[in-house]
Amino acid sequence: MRVPLVVVLAGLMLAGCGKSENSDAKPTSVTPTAAGSITAVQPTPSDHEAVKVGADSAGKQVDLAIGQGLIVTLAANPTTGYAWVVSGLDQNVLRQNGSAEYEQDPNPDGMVGVGGKSVLNFVGANPGTTQLVLDYERAWEQGVEPAQKFTLNLTVR
Repeated sequence: MRVPLVVVLAGLMLAGCGKSENSDAKPTSVTPTAAGSITAVQPTPSDHEAVKVGADSAGKQVDLAIGQGLIVTLAANPTTGYAWVVSGLDQNVLRQNGSAEYEQDPNPDGMVGVGGKSVLNFVGANPGTTQLVLDYERAWEQGVEPAQKFTLNLTVR
């Protein structure tokens, strides 16, 4: 639980340092140490643009280069208690890059409970294959099937 909090705090501190005028900014990756602390946030070393996928890519095959980003965007509505959670992934092949972010859809003034999109970032770590499995679930509902599942077959070269 401490590592995600440290990652969020490190991201907030870096975000407050100023804005980048570089529109070609690359995804960043976080390097944990053996003790679980964060050593640095570095640009992802890749000349490849991040691959962006959505719900229409469920079950498909995606190929990535080492260091290449993967951005998964799925419909979500946290006001219902549901969130997308990684339930399957070989982190030696693909690593999650930070926590999921939420982007709310535009809504009329005064309207609450409007849905949006959950955006999860990953980065190819080492050569291999893995299946990314995301579950749309409520954290407090143990032993209950997720409301939705999203799977993606990945090869990192």
